[in-house]
Amino acid sequence: MIPAAPDRLWNRSFLLWWLGGTQSALGTALAGIATSFLVLHQTGSAGQMGVNLALALLPELFSPLFGTLVDRLPLKVPLILGNVLRGALQLTVGLLALRGHVPLELIYASSFLTGLIGAFYSPAAMGVTPRLVPRDQLQRATGLMQGSTQVMGLVGVVGGGALVGVLGSAPALIFDGLSFLLFAALLPLVTLPTRGSAPAGEGFWASFRAGFGYARRSPVTLGLPVMAFFLNAAFAPMEMLMPARMTALGAGAQGFGLFFGLLLAGLAAGSFAVAALGDRLDARRLSSPAFAALGVTVLALSVTQTPAQLYTLAFVMGLVNAALNLSLSLIFQKSVDPAYYGRVGSLIGMVSMAGMPLAMLLLAPVADRVALGTVFAVAGSLTVLASVGWAALLRRDQAARAAQTAVPA
Repeated sequence: MIPAAPDRLWNRSFLLWWLGGTQSALGTALAGIATSFLVLHQTGSAGQMGVNLALALLPELFSPLFGTLVDRLPLKVPLILGNVLRGALQLTVGLLALRGHVPLELIYASSFLTGLIGAFYSPAAMGVTPRLVPRDQLQRATGLMQGSTQVMGLVGVVGGGALVGVLGSAPALIFDGLSFLLFAALLPLVTLPTRGSAPAGEGFWASFRAGFGYARRSPVTLGLPVMAFFLNAAFAPMEMLMPARMTALGAGAQGFGLFFGLLLAGLAAGSFAVAALGDRLDARRLSSPAFAALGVTVLALSVTQTPAQLYTLAFVMGLVNAALNLSLSLIFQKSVDPAYYGRVGSLIGMVSMAGMPLAMLLLAPVADRVALGTVFAVAGSLTVLASVGWAALLRRDQAARAAQTAVPA
């Protein structure tokens, strides 16, 4: 029996998906801090922390292969398996940490495997929400998912440091493992509409090539990975240079933490605001102005003189980034055939992930020799130019759609 299409936003399946994702986001935020402090406590080396982070991110390069596999499997398989395996890994490291020293090689292996499983899980997760709610409620649902995840991430970042400081890394890692396992237990209760499988006789590599071919068909599907790359790259100067900026202004580490706390608060507030407005906001029309506003905000960082100005810009940047992220997510969900969610979504994830580290590598040789204001001015200008390119792609796509639907006289 084919499951009926959802007829309302707060149906049982979406509620379970929302609850599972929200509590899992809290666990993941706690675990990120716990793992970093575990490595730092055992080695005393910030460099080893960097290696651990790199190992967790490296598998994202293989996500297009996983996206192809996801599009060929029943959707619940990667979702349940991904949560069970990540839960088992975090529980293992957490329980070992309770007993004492954890071999660094084991922590590295766990981080790499967790990243590998995440690269398999993420393309599957990207296509779930559109299948659980009516199309006219998709914008609200996406805003709720994004806002709740960001709130839990903020709670995890703020509370994680206190928890790890008082109880150590092990409880946070165990909590994260249990959150994954709870999510896995909820997923069998989520009803997903059936989807088409790969064409009969189509091999894995043929499906892989078909995904890239599909992405090239439309200016929007071709441009989404590029825009996601620029979006991540725009945040590289802040990650690298904001500590020095806060130190120069006398705010120090506390100011740095407050800056990113306000950024996350703006992200959450913006996501919930877009969710409340629903279809009264047009995602396509919103995306280009939001992209330009992000560039202007980064530009404004170049002329700030006080911590208070930076804090204000952080919150505004969070609001703008929420609108942009939500717009790009909705454009992806509405423009891409669900049969290609895994392949196109993983391509976007891989390209966007490369944005920040590549931008950091480009900045590294000049970061200590060029004024901070100049770096922010260049980054903001490039982001504004990217927004102009994105607006042109949207116009081109709209013209192509109009030509396809035009009826000959």
